[in-house]
Amino acid sequence: MLKQILEQGREAADIALEQLLPPVTQHPTSIHQAMRHSVFAGGKRLRPILCMEAGRMIRAASLARPDTGPHTGSPPAGIEQLGAALEMLHTYSLIHDDLPALDNDDLRRGRPTCHKVYGEAIAILAGDALQTQAYEVLAQILCLPEARVAIIHEIAHATGTIDGMIGGQVVDLEAEHKKPDLATLEYIHRSKTAALITASVVSGGIYAGGTLADIAHLRTYGQSVGLAFQIADDVLDITQTSEQLGKTAGKDKAAEKTTYPALFGVEESLRKADALVDRACAELNEYSSAASTLQELARFLIERKK
Repeated sequence: MLKQILEQGREAADIALEQLLPPVTQHPTSIHQAMRHSVFAGGKRLRPILCMEAGRMIRAASLARPDTGPHTGSPPAGIEQLGAALEMLHTYSLIHDDLPALDNDDLRRGRPTCHKVYGEAIAILAGDALQTQAYEVLAQILCLPEARVAIIHEIAHATGTIDGMIGGQVVDLEAEHKKPDLATLEYIHRSKTAALITASVVSGGIYAGGTLADIAHLRTYGQSVGLAFQIADDVLDITQTSEQLGKTAGKDKAAEKTTYPALFGVEESLRKADALVDRACAELNEYSSAASTLQELARFLIERKK
């Protein structure tokens, strides 16, 4: 059943992205081709799916339906556009991460990176364009105005410099070739990766009309899942091949990056990821079977990497 949910979520996100991104024929064509090259490079759409499933769970809870069960009900109308905006932001971060000035990678999602195909200048602008396009989409999502403002604030903070994605990227760069410590490691992972994952589930909850208590539960879930996801990703970098990863393997070790395996080893890192997933799942127990998809997703995010 989870496989079906993942496929349906991916399809819904892809349809929204297709509708919301400028076509490749739109002038200036080079930038729109570059944007679509990276967006439609085969991503799993995990952030849009987490957003949509959070919305589905909160909607079911707000309706207080006695017949609510696993994978039942539908997400709020229009939430796939919010998911598409999140995917645009995620893809923009990948395009920039791959640039020679940052991670200097030639492979992403099994395809040549944006700058390898279109050059560094267009790749930088493609990332910029996806970021601005995302906020244009967010400004028009179909929810109450106060919810729209709260969602934009949540996502902007999660991608910013203070405990957000950009701040995490900066500290990650500055920590290269240095002896790792736990405080720096957690800051990097919670900011660079977990912040946008957290914003995905929180924004989905806000979109669906979640209460302050609902949002608090989703925030803890997202923070736990996001950190577990990045720990497992660190492990994957040293245990699988470039073909399996869809990106260049061994980059973290080569750059002497601060990672969980570097500090704790593979087995202990995976135990920590498992504990975080347990915490995430426990946080949603009060939603009973309506939370089953989010709980299964939490386990999928690390089990697919072992």
